[in-house]
Amino acid sequence: MERKRACTHCHRLFIPARNPHQRFCSRRLCQNLRQSTWRREKHKRDPDYRENQNQSCKRWRKKNPDYWKQYRATHPRYTDGNRCKQRERKQVLYKGSGPPYPSNASQFANSDALAPKNPVETGTYQLIPVPYGEVANSDALIVKISVIPNGYR
Repeated sequence: MERKRACTHCHRLFIPARNPHQRFCSRRLCQNLRQSTWRREKHKRDPDYRENQNQSCKRWRKKNPDYWKQYRATHPRYTDGNRCKQRERKQVLYKGSGPPYPSNASQFANSDALAPKNPVETGTYQLIPVPYGEVANSDALIVKISVIPNGYR
């Protein structure tokens, strides 16, 4: 008689089907969790797997350049909800230290946001820190640029 064991995810008892080391039952939700956990760990530990996945994503994005733009346009409730959740995640992540982005810059997502419609002119500028808020690129450097009049150099 085969011994039952508890599923790692749902804790329901099951009899291993083929693999004596099986840890998850055959329910779809448990199998999905098992597969996503395996992929996540494989991605962390295997550079070849990670590179293959990255290349696959690049090819898909090249074939479907407007997919996410269209998705956000056709799913406004999901998009707004996701933005709210992202703000909450960043507040938790940066609690106490403050995130590296200004509060009034909610439209900054592209590294080339200023070019070519608003080119910055060559000259001397003053950088002033501003309060923190939300920006799509967590590694973006956002600064306020003010021209210093010639008399103040």
